[in-house]
Amino acid sequence: MSDRKSKLQKYSAPALEKGLDILEYLSLTDSRPTLSQLAAGIGRSKSEIFRMMIVLEERGYISRSEGDIYSLTDRISTLGAERSINSRLSEAAKPYLEELAGKTGLSNHLSVLDGSDLLVIANANAPHYYGLSVQVGYRTALGGSAAGACFLADLPTSQQRRDVLERLAQQPTPDMLAQLDNMVSQCRGGGYASASNAETNAILELSAPVVAIARKETIAAITIACFASDSMTNRLPGMADALRAAASAFSNKLAITMPTTGGNGLLQLGAL
Repeated sequence: MSDRKSKLQKYSAPALEKGLDILEYLSLTDSRPTLSQLAAGIGRSKSEIFRMMIVLEERGYISRSEGDIYSLTDRISTLGAERSINSRLSEAAKPYLEELAGKTGLSNHLSVLDGSDLLVIANANAPHYYGLSVQVGYRTALGGSAAGACFLADLPTSQQRRDVLERLAQQPTPDMLAQLDNMVSQCRGGGYASASNAETNAILELSAPVVAIARKETIAAITIACFASDSMTNRLPGMADALRAAASAFSNKLAITMPTTGGNGLLQLGAL
């Protein structure tokens, strides 16, 4: 017996195995089985899988129709597609992020909208000994940041932006909305937004939108983070030019390599 097989037997997870058996069976069958038929199909009793079926249905992986017949939903494929898109975006962004880091001497990162949060999926470190680097996987709230403003700039009105933030369980204050309106205006007029970091005013963030050109929707944001200082203030015009150029070049590349990439969904949410 191989070491791998021994480890798998030692660390077996019966409940997970049942769930995978159910999903695999439903993915392979051409019919829509009842609970009894499904139980027989995977060699288990109805009582063994009943609670598992309830959980899978509540989580959206399977659906139950009239007559208590079951079928697989598209949730798994959707999760896989989202991961694939983020992976492809991350890989495609690397040369643009690295070139931007080289031009500015500063770290930068790429964020996408993931649910109600901004998720960092790629980064490039400063080419020097130190820099402000944000790790891949870091999450932050949509409202109150320069990157968030790039996404929310897709929405035409301040009221729509407020409604979206509230639907995403973020409670915008009047000061936050005023700051957001200023950043949106800056993004629309200048191609980038700037703001102090939400956690500390000592850090300044500049963000530019990466756009799905065919859909005219923001799909990502490139952000440069730096220490707020007089010397950095003097460098802002050059940094902004390099940032806009990187975001524009990446948008044009995606229009060729990933032309069907969807937008951030905020336009649909804002129209509700």
